[in-house]
Amino acid sequence: MYCRTQLGELQGNLQQFGALGAEVWGVSSTDATDRLASYAKAKALTFPLLSDTALTLTRRYGLINRSNGMMADPATIVIDRSGTVRFVRVDPDFKYRPPAQDILNVVRDLKK
Repeated sequence: MYCRTQLGELQGNLQQFGALGAEVWGVSSTDATDRLASYAKAKALTFPLLSDTALTLTRRYGLINRSNGMMADPATIVIDRSGTVRFVRVDPDFKYRPPAQDILNVVRDLKK
């Protein structure tokens, strides 16, 4: 539920991200591609939602949830165009997601 709220907020700010030259992607460690596609269509999300049920990205970024090793901790990651991770926020409390404006501020700071 909390990630769904954040996805909607990101969609609502997608033009602002685009104006900064940024792309938004969502990654789920628990949902298969077909389920994500159905959700994106139902909620009119226009950015990619990627499935990581094999936990490849989850492991690469050290996001395995300690209490449930079959899923990721909620995280927000900003990666620059060269592939360098510039910002990471991991929130083991599944109820918290950073507001889109906070993420936009990180992206703006990278442009300076």
